Amino acid sequence: MAIFSAMKEGYLLAEIDGRSVLFTSMRLDRDTVPEGLFCYDIQDSARLDGSFTAINHFVDENHLGTILCKEPFPLDETGSYIPKNWGLTRGMTIEEFRRNSVVQATA
Repeated sequence: MAIFSAMKEGYLLAEIDGRSVLFTSMRLDRDTVPEGLFCYDIQDSARLDGSFTAINHFVDENHLGTILCKEPFPLDETGSYIPKNWGLTRGMTIEEFRRNSVVQATA
């Protein structure tokens, strides 16, 4: 399983239930995530169809990608958050994300 540096990856700005996050399809090394950002794995469905079924601290199987966010997601007793609405908007760097308040963007 390959693990990549958070500072060397490209990201897409995404919105999950009204929260702005950075998304990458790579699995990130948690030690490379800048202080002040929260890191979660995204779990795909068993069909591997990109359906974005759950947010977890770590996903071993059916890993769809990884997100970085400024505030933690409220995980349930199983350690998951099930998103209701999500979508990708545009590319963005970690530094742009950390510096700026994200304004609704369209692709």
